[in-house]
Amino acid sequence: MITKQLNIGLVIFILEVFAVGATQSQPQQPSYNQGLLSKLIEIKYTSELYLSSALKQGSNKDSALSNYNTLRWKLDGFVYQLSADMIAANSPRKMILLNTWCLEESNEKISKKKIQVYTKALTEIENFYQNQILPPLYKNNKTINLTTNVFYLLKDSYTIVNAISDMKTRKTMALIELLDHTRLLSPGELAKQVK
Repeated sequence: MITKQLNIGLVIFILEVFAVGATQSQPQQPSYNQGLLSKLIEIKYTSELYLSSALKQGSNKDSALSNYNTLRWKLDGFVYQLSADMIAANSPRKMILLNTWCLEESNEKISKKKIQVYTKALTEIENFYQNQILPPLYKNNKTINLTTNVFYLLKDSYTIVNAISDMKTRKTMALIELLDHTRLLSPGELAKQVK
């Protein structure tokens, strides 16, 4: 039952996130509570837009690169730690709890002790993102073409959602693979795309 709900939830999430304005996207604050993957995907694409804009403009390159790398380091640490713990437990339970924590208006319903290390890390990532990455983007009023990235993420997500209905280990590994897609590109890879 939970697997079917998770499959349906992931498909709905993918459609909701990418159905609106897939070709041009302005960084915007969502008017709803986002799930874990929604938050991570927003951070990924907006941060990549932030760095590519700074590289194109040539101003504040060092500062932008420093902010981007700091966020990348924090995000990679979060993704790798959550993935390692899910593999060790052979269960997606921590990710499910963390997703529920992200979606809840009142986070008191969830035992924070089980996911406290993740909630602290995610809060730190979000604060850095809100204070260092978003302000310059809103000031510059830039847009990003997401068509190619959205296509590959949808394709990968569809494959992953289908794999989730398999065994517990496969489900955990599929979720870890989906989490891995939320990691930021290296600055070198992003610079190649800018040229």
